[in-house]
Amino acid sequence: MLPVVEMRYAYFGQSGWRSEASRDKAVLFDSDRLAERFRLFRSLALASLADQSDGNFHFALLTSEDLPPDHLTLLRETVGDTLGDRGSVHARGPGMAGRIFREIRQEVMANRADSHVLEVVLDDGDALAKDFLADLGQSARLARARPTPNRDYMFFSHSRGISMVIEQDGSLNFYLRESPYNNQGLALLAPVASKRNIYLVSHKRLAWNHPSVVVNDMQLHYLRTIHAGNDSAGRYNRSKPLKPLHRRQMRDRFPLLQSFLAEQKARRQG
Repeated sequence: MLPVVEMRYAYFGQSGWRSEASRDKAVLFDSDRLAERFRLFRSLALASLADQSDGNFHFALLTSEDLPPDHLTLLRETVGDTLGDRGSVHARGPGMAGRIFREIRQEVMANRADSHVLEVVLDDGDALAKDFLADLGQSARLARARPTPNRDYMFFSHSRGISMVIEQDGSLNFYLRESPYNNQGLALLAPVASKRNIYLVSHKRLAWNHPSVVVNDMQLHYLRTIHAGNDSAGRYNRSKPLKPLHRRQMRDRFPLLQSFLAEQKARRQG
């Protein structure tokens, strides 16, 4: 089973819920907006993939064919320098993101003997814990050993993570996040030839319509970044600040944060 981490990045197309920015190219491709998006992508999402304890995965980034050429070049160079042939950038025209990712998945898996694939959602400003993919592989192997009647697929929801809020003054605050079936921490195990895709399902209705496993082992599995440029409404609970135990766990499971915190501090002081 190969994990395929799928990401939309400034994609001018349909992917279920759509932000206002995704409907307006002038906003979507604004140079300042792209610069900040790339900073978070490089420092958080891509860094978290480079930190994975199990390096057997593929990262597929979907962006718009109308993305400014210099930014597209920057994306491809950065992904290539960080992940080598484990990463690919796909510039496509408007369409349904889930269907395009389904095609990309077939391309990625074409020359492999795997019978199943693990699809993982990762937003460009978020991050996965360093052993997320290794733990997911164990969960998937257990699920395959106990198949669900009449279904050949299984969803996994890693419910616990962190909300990292970038305040208006650039300071950072961290809050505990416990939210089963949200987009962060979501994964899909399915046959390679399956027509299903993780972007073609409403995660809010997932528990009612699909077989699934909620993983809550009290570990922090993902980091959700909330900032002024979020495409989606970033909800968090200010009554749940991280306790010392959570902060120790966060430092261990997200080693990228050491450099990100230093970068953010320098930006505030600069």
